Amino acid sequence: MKKLILICNPRAGKGISGEKLKEMLSFYTSRDFLPTVYFTKKDDDLMEIISEAKNYDQLVVCGGDGMMNAVCTAVQKSDYRPKIGYLPHGTTNDFAKSIGIPFSFNEMLETSISENVKKLDTGYINDRFFMYVAGFGLFTDVSYKTPQSSKNALGYLAYVLEGVKSISEIRTYHLKVKVGSGENGEVEEIEDDFIMGLVTNSMSVAGMKVLSKEDTKLDDGIFEMLLIKKPSSINDLREAVESMVMTNTNAGLMIYRQGSSFSFEGDELSWCLDGEFGGSYGHTEISVENGGMYIRT
Repeated sequence: MKKLILICNPRAGKGISGEKLKEMLSFYTSRDFLPTVYFTKKDDDLMEIISEAKNYDQLVVCGGDGMMNAVCTAVQKSDYRPKIGYLPHGTTNDFAKSIGIPFSFNEMLETSISENVKKLDTGYINDRFFMYVAGFGLFTDVSYKTPQSSKNALGYLAYVLEGVKSISEIRTYHLKVKVGSGENGEVEEIEDDFIMGLVTNSMSVAGMKVLSKEDTKLDDGIFEMLLIKKPSSINDLREAVESMVMTNTNAGLMIYRQGSSFSFEGDELSWCLDGEFGGSYGHTEISVENGGMYIRT
């Protein structure tokens, strides 16, 4: 039998029930795999597990986007580049939606050992890895500040409610932003006051199709950037948020660009990476690695 390592985050989403785990193990055994399960703890260093995974024929991750980020970060730090199977079990599962992983549990299991593999771009922010989104400002800290119990009970609504409570205390960031193009090496400079910024390689963020445009690709060495300038009134803010949800990146307060590198200089920014806190920086450099990750789909 082939050997399979299954890395599970038991706290993701509504939790992995014993029945679901039994289904997973039964499925993999029926496909001629001998599964070994690792349940992660909050402060686990996954480097040791990834090092062990080299001795297995298949690596599968079960959890949310934060769990996938942790596993893929460990992979990026190693010399091991596995084709990763993913069983999304989080709250919004933006990454899984973007790459087309089905949400029927049986189909999800089949996909996790599929021979169909997508090569995806990845991002680095001051040498920290992220899979699909780096964001700062309004709403972007909601996913890691919202209690897991609220996420479980309310799902995406909890994200919105937690964000709405902070609207009266909107923080503004004065920034000089540089966007580099991989094709011709040109750099565009943008300077203004902003309340929010996203750099993404995804079709959705926090469950919303924020940058799902026809020219958005996940393997072209290009990420998308969306900035929202400081509004002058609550109505301006409302229109900006509505434009973001409706993917209208041409609205007055919105700045949309594509590039292979991005830099942010000015006020200190606290970044959210793939739904988890990613550090605070006064100067931020973001780069794109073309084809940095392999996911079974």
